[in-house]
Amino acid sequence: MAYIIISLVLAIIFAAIVFNPKGVAPGNLAGPLVGGIVMFLFWGIINYFALPVLALWNYGLWFELLVTTFIATVIYVAYQDDGYWRFWIPGGVLILMVVIAIGSSAAFHSRAYNERLAVEEVTTNDFSSDINERLAVEEVAIRNFSRDINVIPVEKMVVANSKIARKVVEDRLEEDPGLGSRCLVGNMTMQQITGKFVIDGGKTLDFNEDIVWVAPLEHRSFWKWISNKTTPGYMLVYANDPTRTHLITEINGQKLALRYIKSGCFSDDVERRIRRNGYAKQGLTEFNFEIDSDGRPHWVLCNFKPTIGFGALDTKGCVVLDAQTGEVNSYTITDAPSWIDHIQPAEFVTRQIKWWGEYRHGWWNSWIAQRDVQEPTPGMVLVYSEGQTYWYTGIRSAGGDSATSGFMLINARTKEARYYRVSGVNEQEAERIAEEQGFAKAAEYDATSPVLYNVHGMPTYFMTLTGYSGNVMGYAFVAVTNRQAVGVGSSKKEAESNYLQALKRTSSDTIVDGAVTAIESKTYTVKNITFENGTYYILFNEVKGKEFSGSTEFFRELKWTRSGNHVSVTYSEGISDLIIIDTFDNLDFEF
Repeated sequence: MAYIIISLVLAIIFAAIVFNPKGVAPGNLAGPLVGGIVMFLFWGIINYFALPVLALWNYGLWFELLVTTFIATVIYVAYQDDGYWRFWIPGGVLILMVVIAIGSSAAFHSRAYNERLAVEEVTTNDFSSDINERLAVEEVAIRNFSRDINVIPVEKMVVANSKIARKVVEDRLEEDPGLGSRCLVGNMTMQQITGKFVIDGGKTLDFNEDIVWVAPLEHRSFWKWISNKTTPGYMLVYANDPTRTHLITEINGQKLALRYIKSGCFSDDVERRIRRNGYAKQGLTEFNFEIDSDGRPHWVLCNFKPTIGFGALDTKGCVVLDAQTGEVNSYTITDAPSWIDHIQPAEFVTRQIKWWGEYRHGWWNSWIAQRDVQEPTPGMVLVYSEGQTYWYTGIRSAGGDSATSGFMLINARTKEARYYRVSGVNEQEAERIAEEQGFAKAAEYDATSPVLYNVHGMPTYFMTLTGYSGNVMGYAFVAVTNRQAVGVGSSKKEAESNYLQALKRTSSDTIVDGAVTAIESKTYTVKNITFENGTYYILFNEVKGKEFSGSTEFFRELKWTRSGNHVSVTYSEGISDLIIIDTFDNLDFEF
């Protein structure tokens, strides 16, 4: 109804401008009346499908008013050959739009734009020219990062990006010809989930902060929507193991029937359903398909508003639509359900990081002197840690290329931001470094977009290496702060081991593993020792569930060590099942 009213108002404005008050003939009324009807139908159709935000701050409505008044004025002048003064009407609307736009811009509100994102810098802003002091600053930043982002086992790291996940679930869908002929896989959303529910065939899925990709089944065409009205469920694939894929059509014994999806038409369209339920005046963006802890599917949309005049759009909460029942609920940032991963759109966060980096010394400085001007590196990735979700981006000087001056983590729900001033390489350079390693370069593997992790206390990019077919062929680790610390391999374990050896070689003799316990010299008996790709892996009789590794680059006695030998080792024990040896001495062998 609201879109009918706004279209009617525009039609009345059109008729009023076209109407000639000097004429009294019946024909004088026919033109404005017919024109008004045409204009009503024109804007009615556009507004029905475009669903613009019905708020004064929406430039779309002002543009509709500008077009309406301009067309009406041109028609009046063309038929009456006078009334040129009426061009002041669309001209006035245009001038008002320009004034509002300029008045809401950063040119007049640079400080307010700069402060839209409150950033906590975990180290000092001012780098000393002294190299030792500078390194000390970076060491503090790394320690803070290691405290804020927990270490996770390499087995839980994200392997599948959206492209890999889509390929896997599409292959799975094609295994059911009847379903594949009427449905296709919708947009993929990555989320962290904790919960437990039973799916088709009585299989129980138990999640504990697991990262998964989910996507709704969508109608293949308008005619499929006409025939079926609903789709029978959604696809789920584990991000750390894309071989674990599920087509979910039943939750806890109840069949799924998704009615409100992106391919739904008319009243079944997701946005139309929400706007018809009292949200026509609300800014809505970023349609994420997510499941709750019970496996029920929902759409989560960011609810935004301008904060500086008509500009500086910012998140005020989220709107959640049940994909089956059509129930709509609105939440603020603080009271949103815990299963909702991210409320802050990447687009808004990126824009506000730019304002933070550009306008710290005012608008003019961002254009002329550009003193201390910084910008985010291209692309944003999600980082997960202890149930929290963060947007990650590198920070570089304006116009910078491969190097970064630090990186930023922004809570994807609350928008709390922390800046770690640690120089290093950006995401794109990390991809190039991984692809240039012998293992990947020889086979011409491509690296996926890097994901940031805390690997043994170091901020580290983790990537998947894919072949021409898009299948996963290997893995790569690259240290954010040290381009020489690189590890690649055909398995996660091999890549991690090579990376840890590179860290040991290029940075420190002791590698941190989150909250660690330093183990002083211990004497163990070798249960088994094996050599893979330049690294020795050892199992000890006295230590269960842990695997130790080392290289002859540091310990030459490894090549002469055999099962049954007694060895003395020191190491740091943390969360990882793979432990890098700090010292190694074979007590049964004298070199």
